[in-house]
Amino acid sequence: MTKSPVQPNDIFQKASGLTSKWIVDRVIEFPDLPLHVRLIEQGGNERTVTVALSTLLDPRQWRVIKMAGAAADAE
Repeated sequence: MTKSPVQPNDIFQKASGLTSKWIVDRVIEFPDLPLHVRLIEQGGNERTVTVALSTLLDPRQWRVIKMAGAAADAE
């Protein structure tokens, strides 16, 4: 599997709009597509979405709240 800068339990938030937090469930490697990440919304709805890793790492789209294993939140 390709090394990903994002790991399960990392937490992200959409850059604009609602303030719900999304936790990385898993990194998905498709044979013919770039890496994707499955996110689960925390609290309330608990929706699930799959986004391209490049989209998740785009600060215009998402922002990092907490990286798994990091000592402090990014807030």
